[in-house]
Amino acid sequence: RRHRGRLAAVTEPSDRTRRWLQWVPAIAVMAVIFVLSAQSGLKVSEDAAVDKPFRITGHLLAFGTLAGAFLLALSWPRRPRLRDALIAFGLTVLYGLSDEWHQSFVPDRSGRLDDVVTDAIGALAGLAVAWVVLSWIVRRRSSDTAGRRSSGAQRDR
Repeated sequence: RRHRGRLAAVTEPSDRTRRWLQWVPAIAVMAVIFVLSAQSGLKVSEDAAVDKPFRITGHLLAFGTLAGAFLLALSWPRRPRLRDALIAFGLTVLYGLSDEWHQSFVPDRSGRLDDVVTDAIGALAGLAVAWVVLSWIVRRRSSDTAGRRSSGAQRDR
């Protein structure tokens, strides 16, 4: 690594620290899901026709975001691989199962297998979006880096 002065050496995180920091988004999403799951009788409306679409949308968004955060943690700074996506999917479904089990202990809540299926569908959608976005970012970063290298080589001539 090239450092410019002592300050850069002090402020630049190590590779190990950077790897741990990549997991912060996934941990944050899991914490939000856990807190929401611990809410007794969490409902948007007493009318099931109103509440159910909101509940399903919440599951899809929360677990799609979690799967994307897992994919980020597993693959960054390179392009995602199928193995990364499969692991992210498995971790997300396992967390969905544990979330439903947790809800079975909360008053006025129940653990439902159909919610885990919804979580899995959200995970697949989130992985698809995250795959495209992460691939685009990595491709863009590598082309920017290559462009800087070639322009630097031309200046050195």
